[in-house]
Amino acid sequence: MKRVLFIFLLFVTLFACNNKKSTNSSAAQTDSLLCELHERDQQIRHELMRVQRAFIAEQRAELVDSIVMLVEEEERTDSLNRVVVDSLLQNGWPEGLSEQSNQTIWLIIDHGDVEYQERYLPLIEQQVMRGIIRLADYATLSDRVNVRRQRPQRYGTQTGYKQRDGEVFTFVYPIEDVDALDSLRLSVGLDSMHIYLRQVSETLGTSVAIDTTLTWETLNALQ
Repeated sequence: MKRVLFIFLLFVTLFACNNKKSTNSSAAQTDSLLCELHERDQQIRHELMRVQRAFIAEQRAELVDSIVMLVEEEERTDSLNRVVVDSLLQNGWPEGLSEQSNQTIWLIIDHGDVEYQERYLPLIEQQVMRGIIRLADYATLSDRVNVRRQRPQRYGTQTGYKQRDGEVFTFVYPIEDVDALDSLRLSVGLDSMHIYLRQVSETLGTSVAIDTTLTWETLNALQ
C-alpha cells in the first residue's frame, strides 16, 4: 500500500511543481516530489500559525475549534509525508538532491512524532557531517526531541503557549544552561537568543522571554 501511495504521489507532483525543470533523472523526479511535500507542509502550518496568532491576541472561543481542525489536518498531512520519506530513506539518504529537497526531508522528520524523530536523528547527524544538512537544523531537531521527552533543551529553539490565570502566555521551554545559551547557538549557526525571541514575538504578536523559574512540573499543571 505504501509503495502504491508513493508512486501515486510521484505522479501527482510531477505536474504540481511545474516550476521545476523536468528531466529523466531519479534525483530530478525526487526533487519534484519533495517540492510538493514542502508546499503541503508549509501551507497548513502557515494557516495554523495565523489562527493561533489570532487566538493569542483575541482569545475567542470559536478559534479553538478552528485550531483543533487545523491540527488534525496537519497530522494527516504529516502522516502522508512520512510515508513518502520512509520510502525515500529505505536505502539511505538519496544522492544528488537539491538543497531544498534535503531540507524538506529534514523538515518532515522534524514534524514527526518523537519516536519518528529519534529514529532518524542519527541519520540526520550523518548528513550534517557530510554537509548535506545544516548544523542548526540538527540542533533544532535535537531540542525538539528533548522537549518532547520533557528534558531541558540545549539551544533554546522551542517555544510554546498555554493558558495561565485565564490568559494565554508564551514561553521558552526549560533550557539546560542559560548562561552558555548564546555561545551554543552561535556555534551551530543560530542567531543570538535576543534576536530569536524578537522574531518569535513579532510572529506571534506577543512578548516571549526566558523564565528560568519555569519547570516541567509547572507547565504540566497548566492547560
